[in-house]
Amino acid sequence: MNDQTPEGGRGNGADVRRSVLHTSLRRLFTRLTPPTVPCVLRYSTDDPFAVALDVAPASAARVTWTVARDLLAQGMTRPSGEGDFRVWPSGAHQDADRRLYFSLDRPAGHATFETDLLPVRRWLDATYELVPAGSEGDLMDWRALEESLLGN
Repeated sequence: MNDQTPEGGRGNGADVRRSVLHTSLRRLFTRLTPPTVPCVLRYSTDDPFAVALDVAPASAARVTWTVARDLLAQGMTRPSGEGDFRVWPSGAHQDADRRLYFSLDRPAGHATFETDLLPVRRWLDATYELVPAGSEGDLMDWRALEESLLGN
C-alpha cells in the first residue's frame, strides 16, 4: 500500500507531505520463523534527503534505518552503500521477477532481507514526484539546522 498525504506541519514555508509504503521483507540466511517481517518505508518533505525503513520483527523491537533517498534510488539499478546499510537489485531481467536486497548491520547483529523491487521503485518514484531530485535543498530550513547544530 502506497499512501501520499499532506499534513498540517510546515517546513520552510511549504506544507509537509509524506509518502508511505507498507510492505514485507523476507529475512535471508536465518532459521527464525516466520522469516517474513513487516516493513514501512517513509518519506517526508520535512526531511527531503532521507527515507526511513521501519523493520518490525515479531521477536524484537522495531528498528528504524534512516538512509539517503539517493542511495536507495541507486540500489534499484546497482549495488550501493557501504557500512551499516547496503542495497542492491537482483539480476533478473523481467521487472515482475526483480528483487531488492537490503543488508543491515548494527552492533546487535546483521540481517539481510529481500522484497519485490517494483513496489519499492514505484513508491520511490512517487517521492521524486513530491520533491524532484536536486530540489531537496529548497525545502530545508537552513537557519533552524544551523541553530540546532550551534545550540542556539
